[in-house]
Amino acid sequence: MTPPPSGRAAIAMLLSAACTGRHGIGPGFRADGAEMPRLRKVLALEAGKVVADIGAGKGELTLALAREVGLSGHVFSTEIDAARLERLRFTLAGSKLDNVSVIEARRRESGIPSSCCDVIVLRRVYHHLTDPASINASLLRALRPGGVLAVIDFPPPFFWRRGSLGVPAQTVVREVAHSGLEPLALIDDWPGRGPLASYCVVFRKPRV
Repeated sequence: MTPPPSGRAAIAMLLSAACTGRHGIGPGFRADGAEMPRLRKVLALEAGKVVADIGAGKGELTLALAREVGLSGHVFSTEIDAARLERLRFTLAGSKLDNVSVIEARRRESGIPSSCCDVIVLRRVYHHLTDPASINASLLRALRPGGVLAVIDFPPPFFWRRGSLGVPAQTVVREVAHSGLEPLALIDDWPGRGPLASYCVVFRKPRV
């Protein structure tokens, strides 16, 4: 009988199991899973809204959001390098949805037009940011007054430093609030977690 792994071997197995989804971390988004009902409620998604999916990966969340807001709404879907953009455009072309714009983001800029979004979502993306202050300022500009930002991510499985796996929720709260967005809620039982627990932090752009 093989003994259970311990120490570094156990951590390696945990990370190997986690690295199977969007951006290599955790389970991919499923439109028929538990996350979409939560997003629909938390973000008050409905027809006609303008939404941005930052770091869209393969585009599963983008497609779900596009169906939620309908033809009267719009989704901006961003990625940061040529290969991911090509894959994203291929996925969206196959969907035949006409309410999505693919945008090339940059390290310090989301690429989203100013004052256009009712909702912005970053799903398991924030821990990848190398210049969060600049990106957060860009997201603030992209939101309309009263618009909402949702950051879905997971706590570090062991130690944390910028660029490592995961990000503490309180770091997200502090950094995003510093940009001028108001923290509304920290939801620490977010679904779709796989082997790594997830949270969702919700912010709002002040109306004045």
